[in-house]
Amino acid sequence: MLQLLIYLRYLSVAGQMLTVVFVAQRLNLPIPARALLSISAGLLLFNVLSHWWWLAHREAGPRALALQLLVDLLALTALLYFSGGPANPFVSLYLVPVALAAIGLDIAPMLGLTVLTAALYTWLMGHHVELPHLHGSDFQLHVTGMWVNFLLSAGIMAVVLSRFMTIVREQRRSLSEARERAIRDESLSALGSLAAGTAHELNTPLATIGLLVDDWMSGDHPPAREDLELLRSQLAHCRDHVRALAEMARRGAAGESSVEPGDAFVHACVDRWRLLRPNATARFRGGAAGRRVRVDPGLQQALINLINNAADANAAAGVDEPVEVETGMREGRLNIAIRDRGAGPARIARPRRDHPGSGLGIGLLISKSSIERSRGTVKQSERDGGGCVTEVELPLVAEGAA
Repeated sequence: MLQLLIYLRYLSVAGQMLTVVFVAQRLNLPIPARALLSISAGLLLFNVLSHWWWLAHREAGPRALALQLLVDLLALTALLYFSGGPANPFVSLYLVPVALAAIGLDIAPMLGLTVLTAALYTWLMGHHVELPHLHGSDFQLHVTGMWVNFLLSAGIMAVVLSRFMTIVREQRRSLSEARERAIRDESLSALGSLAAGTAHELNTPLATIGLLVDDWMSGDHPPAREDLELLRSQLAHCRDHVRALAEMARRGAAGESSVEPGDAFVHACVDRWRLLRPNATARFRGGAAGRRVRVDPGLQQALINLINNAADANAAAGVDEPVEVETGMREGRLNIAIRDRGAGPARIARPRRDHPGSGLGIGLLISKSSIERSRGTVKQSERDGGGCVTEVELPLVAEGAA
């Protein structure tokens, strides 16, 4: 905006000087030409300094633009003072700084400049140098001046507004590109969470496989059939998790999501967790029949991580109780409560790492990231009688939405 204003001011100063010379030499009107040319020369000097400053900095804030418009306003007032004041047909040029302020400034400086313009116009009504009259032809000159003023104002506004619309289109294009980058970054973040979640799930079967291999290497007897079956089962778990990661990665890259009944979705998460932890137990109770949620890539993994954390807490506390998973409604959102009898919420800040299956200490971080991307929330609180309650709230999908 400042660059455009500087270039327009060069044209304006040239037009002012040519108009003064034309009126004084060709029309032979006794106007104060020296004072008018001095004002234009001063404005030209200010414009040269402003141009030099802009070339050195290449950026200008609202204060710089407001200063430029203020100088233009004062220079125009001085020119009008020596050339008839409100009787000058070019008095409507006062609207140009106001229009530029409305486009380029915030509301407060724009209103201030508008009030100042009105005050200066009012002041000119009682303080100005009268224009000399040419008998019989002065009104026609006034009409001609109004016509020239209209052409000049229309040209300035056309240039300014076209430049402004170009800036708006560029900003819209930049915003669209930024939105696309944000979507790509979101997909990459989702893929990272999915990869971390799969690593979290693979930790237990891989630890079991490592224990079996160490036991076989330290023993003199071949592995028992039961151990081989366990090894085969754990390898199948690893293979299934890797396949699930590949599928969720494909959905995450494509930004795909699905709408599912809340109870059925949570129940499916519990069933998948049972395959991961066949020696642990969980009890599910649905209380949101008919309610649906949008399932983004990684949301299932997030809930499985939370259930797994609850099972780890029970195991670490030596409690032989199932993890309780219950769905319900709270303030128009699906509420998923996961209850355990572990050490409470404080354990999350100090995850156990002293035995296989205790996790990598990242399950809650992964879950929070995925749930927040699904516009949900996670919070933890103490459970009555000891333990922790992890509550997940997810927005519902209206009936008929896909």
